[in-house]
Amino acid sequence: MKDKSILISVGIIIYIVMSGIDRFVYHIPNIIYIPIAILGIALIIIGFFKDKSK
Repeated sequence: MKDKSILISVGIIIYIVMSGIDRFVYHIPNIIYIPIAILGIALIIIGFFKDKSK
């Protein structure tokens, strides 16, 4: 259970931080933003489905 919540938390933090920086601080180039955003979304999805496989 703890691994699931850690993965979801890290994914959400990555996505929110990247979105906030891109919108309010500095425009991040798409070549950097897209892979990191996909990584954050993938961590969230893995966290949701990790518990269902057990």
